[in-house]
Amino acid sequence: MGSRDKLLNEWAGYISKTAGSGALTGKPVAISRIETVAGPRAGALGLLAGLDAGKLLRALAKNDAAALRQFIPWEFKGEPVVYMAGRYVRVEAGWPDKLSESLIRLGDLGSRPKGGGRWTIGKNEYGRTVVPGLNDKTPHFLISGATGSGKSVALQSALLQLCQDPDNLILLADGKYGESLGRVAHLPNVVGPVAVDGPGARAALGWACQEMRRRYQNGNKRGKLVIVVDEFQEWADDKVFVGLVRKIASQGRAAGVHLLMSTQHPTVSAFGDPSVRRNLTGKIALRVDDADASRVAVGSNQPRADYLLGAGDCYAVAPGACHRIQAAFVDDREIGKAGSGQHLFEEWPEYEAESVGRDLPRSGRQRRSLTHSEIGASLVAAMEGEGRPAFKDRLEAEGLGRPGSDRARTLMTLGRNVKGWLESHDVTLCYLDGNGEEWGIGTVTD
Repeated sequence: MGSRDKLLNEWAGYISKTAGSGALTGKPVAISRIETVAGPRAGALGLLAGLDAGKLLRALAKNDAAALRQFIPWEFKGEPVVYMAGRYVRVEAGWPDKLSESLIRLGDLGSRPKGGGRWTIGKNEYGRTVVPGLNDKTPHFLISGATGSGKSVALQSALLQLCQDPDNLILLADGKYGESLGRVAHLPNVVGPVAVDGPGARAALGWACQEMRRRYQNGNKRGKLVIVVDEFQEWADDKVFVGLVRKIASQGRAAGVHLLMSTQHPTVSAFGDPSVRRNLTGKIALRVDDADASRVAVGSNQPRADYLLGAGDCYAVAPGACHRIQAAFVDDREIGKAGSGQHLFEEWPEYEAESVGRDLPRSGRQRRSLTHSEIGASLVAAMEGEGRPAFKDRLEAEGLGRPGSDRARTLMTLGRNVKGWLESHDVTLCYLDGNGEEWGIGTVTD
């Protein structure tokens, strides 16, 4: 630590002397106060220059921070950054490997927060543990980061901690077929399987909207329902999915229903609806690919998330606060030690627009009455002892369409109940093919 402080003091001295001599701006600029910050991955200075702060900022940022680069007294990593942070001109530069703390384990950060939708994200520049929370100020979070940034680990770390609260429920949807969230799908209090396709995501979020409505109606808001959607941009063109997300983002806070939305590619269009992005007031921005992605990830032009160093280096942003943090690392062993739970659902109930709300877009698969052909097929399936996959195949082969899991379950239950009632009344059943046009009861004899 001593060598880092020494280097920061040298850096501060170079800038102060050059600014005071007028060499930076053409006229002397007095820097009245300099704050040095020895962060885990980067060193930083806060320069207080009063009314000359704008001149100092422009001089240090000019020509891709050409002057600033000359002042840094170490072989810095990545790109140096200069921006306004409150009244200070803030400059940052990455430490070389020998001075960097690039691996901080979650277990090394002391006790973890219990309850309240809080979790430990990592260690900030002042050596303090940073604990964000799902609350009125930050009801929903956007987590952004390109490949190699540490986004998946940061997301898994949050889930590992949030699932330990027995009052919480966790819902998972992954636009990359469970590549990231599949590793944590077994954790306690996870409600159901990871939704990995459009119908599954609509079904899972549709259930979440129903749960949100129940909480409003019943006044039961104990614990939190945390909805985690990784790589959500994969469903940005699905109007039903976007409508469900918009509803949760705008109405979930008061019901204790919260979103953690995560993506490698933060763009304005990725959200499908601008109101979704506006409601994600909490942000964890790891390294992204370019300045445009950084503006979305951070929520403003500065600081630049595309200048971060990867492997957990991030900005945690909330209204009125921004911390540069080294995110805590968790591995498979720690995830495995968290134990496992039993899902409330083995399959998500089929999404039906009427059960969620009329203000949402209509799905292509809406509730409709059962046809005679389907009822007949359900009775045949009951007589043949078929399971749900075979029953779905039967309906599809007969040109009746392939139903969702919820509709298939309803039909199969109906068929078994009818078969049981008929048999209890000594009715012998047989059925006719119908020449491929329709399944039904062929003859009933008694």
